[in-house]
Amino acid sequence: MAIFGRNTLILLFVLVAAEVFAQSEFYADPVKIPVFLSGNFCELRPNHFHGGIDIKTEQRIGVPIYSAAEGFIYRIVVSPTGYGKALYIEHPNGTSSVYAHLDRFRDDIEKFVRNEQYSKRSFSVDLSPEKELFRIGKQELIAFGGNSGSSAGPHLHFEIRDSHTQDALNPLAFNFSVSDNTPPRIFSMIAYPIADNSHVNSATSKRTFTLSQSAANRYFLSPNTPIVAFGPIGFAVRTNDFYDGSHNICGIYDARLKVNGQEVFAFCFDRMPFADTRYMNSHIDYEMSVNGQRIHRLWRLPGNRLNIYYTDINRGIIDIEDGKLYNIEIILSDIAGNKAVLNFKINGVNRDISRKPQTGTRFFTYDNDNLFRTPFFEIYAPEGAFYDDFYFQYDVSEKPQGMFSKDHRVHRETEPIHFPVRIKILAEELPHELHEKSFIGRIGQNGARSYVGGKITQGWFETEIRNFGNFAIMTDTIPPEITPLSIKVKNTLTETGKIRFTIRDNLSGIKQYEGLINGEWALFEYDAKNRLLTYEFDPDRVEPGKRHTLVLSVTDNVDNTSTYEATFWK
Repeated sequence: MAIFGRNTLILLFVLVAAEVFAQSEFYADPVKIPVFLSGNFCELRPNHFHGGIDIKTEQRIGVPIYSAAEGFIYRIVVSPTGYGKALYIEHPNGTSSVYAHLDRFRDDIEKFVRNEQYSKRSFSVDLSPEKELFRIGKQELIAFGGNSGSSAGPHLHFEIRDSHTQDALNPLAFNFSVSDNTPPRIFSMIAYPIADNSHVNSATSKRTFTLSQSAANRYFLSPNTPIVAFGPIGFAVRTNDFYDGSHNICGIYDARLKVNGQEVFAFCFDRMPFADTRYMNSHIDYEMSVNGQRIHRLWRLPGNRLNIYYTDINRGIIDIEDGKLYNIEIILSDIAGNKAVLNFKINGVNRDISRKPQTGTRFFTYDNDNLFRTPFFEIYAPEGAFYDDFYFQYDVSEKPQGMFSKDHRVHRETEPIHFPVRIKILAEELPHELHEKSFIGRIGQNGARSYVGGKITQGWFETEIRNFGNFAIMTDTIPPEITPLSIKVKNTLTETGKIRFTIRDNLSGIKQYEGLINGEWALFEYDAKNRLLTYEFDPDRVEPGKRHTLVLSVTDNVDNTSTYEATFWK
């Protein structure tokens, strides 16, 4: 063991403090309006941890966006979904910053992107400019905030990444102007009997406990009486964090579980590799998530591969023994150091409680390949596709009306899938002329049908799924619908600066579209969430004062195509 003198320790402290200060001073806010957050780092989102922070833009589009630090633009993405229009800037300190859901780029970047889109004949592009093309200074204007991609409202999604690994880093560790004197709140605690002999208050299934709050952000059970339990037990909490000046629900930063004063489990959200983000489904109670509540486990499933846990004794599972009293403390923090604390007691009491044996069609294990097949159906799940062992359940019913296979009920939607799982379904009485128009689809609880995918080979359709549910072979022979918003029946423009359409498909979904003006490819921007196609007139490409022809074709995922034709004066 190395032994340091007092002066050496002081020097190390000064060097570390200087590095932290330098990093915090390196960045500036990416907006010049007050910084209020509507989302934070590693907040729980559907099937992933949130990779950055969401900065409010006063509920409006067009707020100027500035580079948080000097560097160069190394990536530009335009997509109808996901991040929409996004810029990526690499900085000399080993980090990169990301600016997403933009409305538009500044003029020179916009011109570069538009030329690339016309060159590639595609609205969606993923570009890697030369390093010297867009050198950027700190707080230099780069774009304007928007609502593009899968955004649910105008805001700036902002990230800081490790440039080498592209891991997402917590931006709030770098001293941006976010005011936070508001502690997390704890809404409920959930206790899980994990083994066959476990119970919580005489129950062999998980139990949710309501909480009351005292002064100084302290919480306790309501009523405040000890829990009676025995055997291996796990805990979870439903909790959120909040920021000053905002009512938006955000996520916690740090959680610790203590038993009789000893820390047994803890996690912290400082870094998240994007390859790991789907493991969020193992960190939460996925069943509760499907039903609308996202909670943090304070124990780890065996197939959970996240690296966020800095204390992990027995995976956070507490073995409650008969006749012993346990003091449990759960401490939740935000990155500003505000805390919420829950305290309660457990009395260990061994009770002879019968547990209904689990049954199913086949026992699936998380650490092996799993295969199940019938004459009409097959499922293959690779090792690591699940987070824990479970009894797989399968049932089948006769062919639903209008479909070309039996209705295959494939386990429960409340069981998460990590890696894609392959399913195969045998087609029944499917005419050959419908082969190319057919696919595996999902049947929702309300009977709604949706596209999954797959192609036929020797009578079987095969595809991959990331969620369990009901599946059957469906057919889509109806082409997409094109509705003009800017052109009247008599080929008259109703908008002077642009042409707009809505496009929609009844089942398989939009695969591609193409607009031609005067026979030349035209850049129609696609807003998928609003099913909106927009062409903004470019005088360099559409000469004014003339009559022009327009042809728009839209194709769905099984190659049904609709075409709209018109002429207009512009």
